[in-house]
Amino acid sequence: MNSRFLRPAMNLEPPLLGFSHPLFHTGRNTSVRRGTRWHGVALARIELGDGHHSDPVPLHTELRRFDTLTAAELRNEHDPACRTPEGLLAVMEQLYPGFQRDEVVTLVHFDLVNA
Repeated sequence: MNSRFLRPAMNLEPPLLGFSHPLFHTGRNTSVRRGTRWHGVALARIELGDGHHSDPVPLHTELRRFDTLTAAELRNEHDPACRTPEGLLAVMEQLYPGFQRDEVVTLVHFDLVNA
């Protein structure tokens, strides 16, 4: 076999979207992440808790400034404590030391069946 035509091995495994509080509901779920790391990621496995991970699920992501988020936009937040800007801010400050209201965040939307 001619080695000029061998392709390098690629990691095709989707990344794992981890959670401190893996609370989910059936249907659309949203997770807000600091920065841009998750923006544009098309597929991920969801950490469901107890060491279990979902099959790969499609993600829809969008960049926003935290201080522009509304409760209506957070209605599908996976964690009930984060469904208002004030509640989400309290959690973001715990998870991300130094987090500021004017930072860019990525909204990660995904659908789960039988959550």
